[in-house]
Amino acid sequence: MIDTKNIILRSIEANDLRRIAALAREDRKVLSCLVRLAYDKDTLVGWRAIQAIGQASCELIATDLDYLRETCRKLIWSLSDESGGIGWSAPEIIGEIASADPKRFKDFIPLIASVYEIEEDVFRGGVLYALGRIARSAPELAVSYQKIVIASLVDRDPLVKVRGLELVGLLWSYGKRSAVWSREYEDRIITAVQNLAMDKGEAWIYRGDCFTSVLVGEEATICINKLI
Repeated sequence: MIDTKNIILRSIEANDLRRIAALAREDRKVLSCLVRLAYDKDTLVGWRAIQAIGQASCELIATDLDYLRETCRKLIWSLSDESGGIGWSAPEIIGEIASADPKRFKDFIPLIASVYEIEEDVFRGGVLYALGRIARSAPELAVSYQKIVIASLVDRDPLVKVRGLELVGLLWSYGKRSAVWSREYEDRIITAVQNLAMDKGEAWIYRGDCFTSVLVGEEATICINKLI
């Protein structure tokens, strides 16, 4: 596994996530290595490992569904007090795994959403990221978490606000079209987003292939243009 790990690290440094996905197809234990690398979200290696997990899961979904689900169960466990550890990146990782086929992981979605409510608020950005990954292909499985969406837009953490704005953008069309969101709720969303337009908060976020500084107010302006 040492050679495989070195290959994974070199591929991550080159941002060659397709190569990692191909390795995972040959050896599903590559996923375990990626999970370990993904726990440091303050580094390029950590975030690229998180995204590589999503691509690897797409390769494994047809042949190793049980293995992926067991990985999710372990990640959920890592968030509990009984685990003896803290699954710092567990929400993001589960979101990436579930994005490979959200319907097959729909039982994990309420579990990861519930993490938003726990005392350790450091997980809130990760929960929103996970819901966003799911919303990209299966908005119907994320649209009902209205309480989380509203709460994110008034959170004190700029990162949480930015992730909340991203999620609004992903869910808005489906929420309106499906009538899951009431007109009253839509108005609340619009008001909350408009209230962030002058927010000077700054978040440091991994986007594309690097970290970038994002201003809450600028993200809110982009978001509101999509809504009205």
